[in-house]
Amino acid sequence: MRTRAPFTHAACALALLACAHAARAQEHDAPKVEIGVQYTSLSLNLTPSGGTENAVGFGARATYNFNDYFAVEAEGNVFATRAQRRPLTGGRAQQAQFGVKAGKRWDAFGLFAKARPGFVSFGDALTPVALGSAGVAGFDYERERKTHFSMDVGAVLEFYPTRRTLVRFDAGDTIIRYGEYRDILPTPGTGLPFIGAARGETRHNFQFTAGVGFRFGGEGDGGGAAARPAPARERGRRFEVGVQFSSFVLNLSPSDLGGPSVGPFDYGSNAEAGGGLRLGYNATKNLAFEAEGNFYPRRRYGISATVGGYPSQFQAGVKYGRRYRSFGLFAKARPGFVHFSSVNHVTGVETFTFGGQQFFLPTFGERGRTYFSLDAGAVLEFYPSERLFTRFDVGDTMIRYPERDGVSYYYTTPPGRLPAELRHNLQVTAGIGLRF
Repeated sequence: MRTRAPFTHAACALALLACAHAARAQEHDAPKVEIGVQYTSLSLNLTPSGGTENAVGFGARATYNFNDYFAVEAEGNVFATRAQRRPLTGGRAQQAQFGVKAGKRWDAFGLFAKARPGFVSFGDALTPVALGSAGVAGFDYERERKTHFSMDVGAVLEFYPTRRTLVRFDAGDTIIRYGEYRDILPTPGTGLPFIGAARGETRHNFQFTAGVGFRFGGEGDGGGAAARPAPARERGRRFEVGVQFSSFVLNLSPSDLGGPSVGPFDYGSNAEAGGGLRLGYNATKNLAFEAEGNFYPRRRYGISATVGGYPSQFQAGVKYGRRYRSFGLFAKARPGFVHFSSVNHVTGVETFTFGGQQFFLPTFGERGRTYFSLDAGAVLEFYPSERLFTRFDVGDTMIRYPERDGVSYYYTTPPGRLPAELRHNLQVTAGIGLRF
């Protein structure tokens, strides 16, 4: 019996080591199933007409993690802003992508690549139809849903405030394949318009998505939940610096352009996609002072009395709420200004008579305009580590427009003035930052 004792002790020790190793693996392996919600911004490439058009929406996602390195997932988004009606796009878009995610997961964050085929569908696209009456040919448009194949490729950055929660940022190229479609084309040689088949094409579109999720399945309660960072005040982390992506949905009126749109086309989405920097100082656990600046790189063209050129924004104010161990919830109120680099104004008026009717033809100049704004809303923060945080802002950016010129291409009366007014504009921001 005494000769077997050392072997018995050794076997027990090996069994304990194996159990400890299994327990550690269970603590750090990712939970198998994830469900989440997100907001997304899709910058539609309008080639060959040029420029982009930004659509902002919301959606949901489901993921199954085979292990820490490989996952399959499905995502669906519905865009709240309307794309301008065109032969390929128009109205509110819907999107679904299904595919794989592969990369590396650490305790507090993960970095992955993704490849997800799917489709993007537009509910109010245009198809031209021929009209003819009394020997005179013409064209009109019918509205219909058009669905196109898409491929979403890009990068995914995840943070894990606790074992059961995650914060996710996606940035990538949503490649849309537009098939052959009907359009009004010029006849070779004469240039006269006719309805013909236009060649299909592939366009690349930048898409940014940010959201939060819940993870379940698997064993253990470790993997980030055991040692959460203390709130900023308790650890002396007074200062914050961060970067963010911002979607700014401008509330515009037909009066900015002198009247309602004409024909089958409309103004479409007025969303701007951009980003910037933010600085913050935590005076207490509940109160912080901060300043933020954003720039929107899409230049707005066209005749407008209110907006135009490149938008930019600066807001500075307070954030007040409650900070917990792994997240914080706050309200914010930040006055500031919104600047447009090139807004139209009337420099003079010429008159002419046509068919016995007198018309007034204005001439325009361009100048930068700056308007007072107030950003009020809610802030949700997550703390994956002691120094790192992620942040989501949702709010109303109120812009005060003073009395200004009423502009249009022509008038039957002399141009007037638009009254001063206050407009409400949805703004959604997502970013990451450091505390020190």
